[in-house]
Amino acid sequence: MFSLLCRPKPCRILMLLRDNETSWHLSKLAKNSDTTYVYVTKLMSNLQGKGLVNIEVKGKKRIVKLTERGVGAANLIHELKNKLDHSE
Repeated sequence: MFSLLCRPKPCRILMLLRDNETSWHLSKLAKNSDTTYVYVTKLMSNLQGKGLVNIEVKGKKRIVKLTERGVGAANLIHELKNKLDHSE
């Protein structure tokens, strides 16, 4: 039901970013979310424009972290997924 109502790839990526113990660089996000690097790059640019993520350059890598607003959005998506998956 969740994948019917929400776009799976962006939601999956936001759920990964909830793990703030991991250093999420773009290629690692692409690999762990089963998407392409180009898709992740474009999505992160859009999410940064909306104030949901910060992208920090460290050497050759760009590290992505959720902002406070992004954490709130990711938590809401997590809650919605749990409610919809358990109601079936």
